[in-house]
Amino acid sequence: MRKVSTAVVAVLLGSALALSSASPGVARDDEMRRHGPCTGPSDWRLEVRREDARTLRVRFRIDHGPAGATWELFLSDNGARFFAGTRTSDAGGEVRVARPAKDRAGTDRIKAYGYSRATGEVCSGSLPYDR
Repeated sequence: MRKVSTAVVAVLLGSALALSSASPGVARDDEMRRHGPCTGPSDWRLEVRREDARTLRVRFRIDHGPAGATWELFLSDNGARFFAGTRTSDAGGEVRVARPAKDRAGTDRIKAYGYSRATGEVCSGSLPYDR
């Protein structure tokens, strides 16, 4: 009986170690995230993290929209636009954009905006980044 309990404990510990070392969903200490609903069926997610001493990495994602829809996307930092472009949603209705932004003095006020040409849906969000 004791050998069985030791084996079970060893398996459980091994599984726990394997799971703890593979944690893809864990955010870095310097990353901030916000998410919310759009004006239609989609939802958005905005992520900002430090790339290096002078640069931020901004990611904006829209999920659950119609497949093949064209979206106009805009990103700004303290009112200064650093990305404007179009993207077409994939088969799962997802649109993504990731861009670097200059780290400005003080709190960076990152804003993201998406407009679907196909449906008229709007997704917008913002977050103050100060890490």
